Amino acid sequence: PRGNRSPVVPRQDSTGTLKTTISLGKTPVIVHSGPFYLMKEPPAESELTGSANLLLKNSLEHSYNKFSGRKVKDQLSAFLPNLPGNIDVPALQDNSSLRLLYEKPPIGGKELLPLTANQLLGFRLHAGP
Repeated sequence: PRGNRSPVVPRQDSTGTLKTTISLGKTPVIVHSGPFYLMKEPPAESELTGSANLLLKNSLEHSYNKFSGRKVKDQLSAFLPNLPGNIDVPALQDNSSLRLLYEKPPIGGKELLPLTANQLLGFRLHAGP
């Protein structure tokens, strides 16, 4: 009967496509035919893996030893000149490490309180570009 089945239109390349046949009538039926894959092809095998020593493969071990073996000459204050105080002293010497701050927090004058709902409005996200 006319209009019962959709015409089959040949495609030039039908690999990786889902072919369906739709039958209309008293009881419409959709029939899937052909392969349907949700995953891509696996990547091709490679000679280079994570276990390869890239320094040795690219002949860079001499450069690595040259830069990693020498002692750092510049002090931390040379990179951070605007910080006040002597920052070249190790943290354990002047009792300014993060561990000490966690274990013995400084004694402050005021208690820290959570922000109120009205104060939290300032941190609300707004829609934008």
